[in-house]
Amino acid sequence: MPPFNCLFQVLSLGLLLLTTILADSNPVSDVRPVSKKQRAACPEDYTPCTCDLTGYGLEVTCSNVSVEDIQDVFFRTQAFRLYSVVLSVSLSPSGSINLPANVLQEKRAENIFVICPPNASPKVGLTVDPATFEFTRFNTTVFAILNCDLSGQTDMQFLNDFSILNTLRIENTLNIESIQSLPTLPALRKLIISGCTGLANAVFPDLTPARLQRLYLNGNGLNDETVNSILVSVGSSSSASSLQELILANDGMTKIPRIASFSKLSVYDVSYNVIPFLSQLTLIFSPPVSLVSLKSISLQAIEGNAFQGDFTYAQVNLENNNLTEFRSDVFLFMLQQMATQPSGTAGEVRVTGNNFKCDCGLAWLIRDNQPLLPRVRNGVCDGFFKFEDLTPNSFQNC
Repeated sequence: MPPFNCLFQVLSLGLLLLTTILADSNPVSDVRPVSKKQRAACPEDYTPCTCDLTGYGLEVTCSNVSVEDIQDVFFRTQAFRLYSVVLSVSLSPSGSINLPANVLQEKRAENIFVICPPNASPKVGLTVDPATFEFTRFNTTVFAILNCDLSGQTDMQFLNDFSILNTLRIENTLNIESIQSLPTLPALRKLIISGCTGLANAVFPDLTPARLQRLYLNGNGLNDETVNSILVSVGSSSSASSLQELILANDGMTKIPRIASFSKLSVYDVSYNVIPFLSQLTLIFSPPVSLVSLKSISLQAIEGNAFQGDFTYAQVNLENNNLTEFRSDVFLFMLQQMATQPSGTAGEVRVTGNNFKCDCGLAWLIRDNQPLLPRVRNGVCDGFFKFEDLTPNSFQNC
C-alpha cells in the first residue's frame, strides 16, 4: 500500500479559565461581578464613584478617583456591607498609587479589585499599607490586583488575617517578588498569577493550611527549574491532596512537569510552551480526567504509555504540533475508554496542524478499530482524505 501523508484538522477546544482584563476605555468593566438580577439605583450617593444595587448587594466602582475622595465616599455613606468594591485610583503627584490605612473607612467588602491604568507605560507603581483593608479582612472572599507594578511593595501583609479569602488574583503586574511573603490564607481555594514578572525570583509561599483547588500560573515566563520548584512546594503542602486544576500555559517550559503527587488533579494545561518530547508515564492522573491541553507546544513525539488514567470523558487537545505518528501504544487505551460512552458525552482526542504519516502506522485504527474513529475529531489523511472515509481494505497489506 502506498504511504499517505496525514494532516489532522479539528475544532478548537475553548477553555474559559481566566477572566481577561481588556485594555479599553473602562478598565473596570471586566472585573465587576456579573449579577444575575437587574441592577437598580443605590439608596445613597457615592459620587464621584458609581454604585449599583444588585441581587447580590451593593457594587461600588471608583474609576479614576483620588484616594482622598474614595475615603470621603465611604466615610459619608452608611452601607456597612458591600458586595464588591473596584478601586481604579487616580495617580498621585509622583505618578504612583499609594493606598493608605483604612481606605474603606471600616466598611466591609466581599470582593475587592485594585486596578492600575491598563494602558500605562511604564506600568504604574502600587503600594498598599498593611492596614488598608484591615476592617474587611474577615469578610472578603475575592481579592485582585491588576495592571500594576509592585516593585515598591515589600510584602503582602495587607492580606494578613484574611480568614475567608478563597480567591487571589494578580494579573498583568510587574515585580511580584513580594508574593513570597504571602501570609497564611486558610480558606484559599483559587490562586491566579497571570502575565506577571518576578515570580521566578521569589520563593513560592507555603500555602499550608490552605487546600488549593485551582492554581493558574500562565504567562509568567517560568522555566523548567522554576516550575518544578513551585510544584514541589505545592506538592509538599496541604494542597497536594486537593488541587484539581493546574494551568501552566504560555510560560517558558521545555519539559512537562510530573503531576502524580496531585491526587485530585483532573485539568492540566501546558499549552503554548516549547516541549518537543513526551516520555512514558509523564501524565499520570488519579481521578477521571476532564482536560489535558498540549496545544501548540512544538511536540514531535509521544512515547508509549505517556498517558495514564481514566480518560473516558476527557478532552485531549493536541492541536498545532509536529507529530508524525498516531501510535496505538499512545492512544488505543484512551480511545477505548472514550468509546464506552455515547456520542456527546464521551471524551475525544483533538488534533490539527500535525504532519502525520497516514501509512501502515494507522492500520490499528482504520482497519482494526473502526468504532474508535468518532473519538478522533477531524482526522485528515494526505491533506484531503478524512479518517472516517478511509476503508479498512486500504490497509489489508499492512
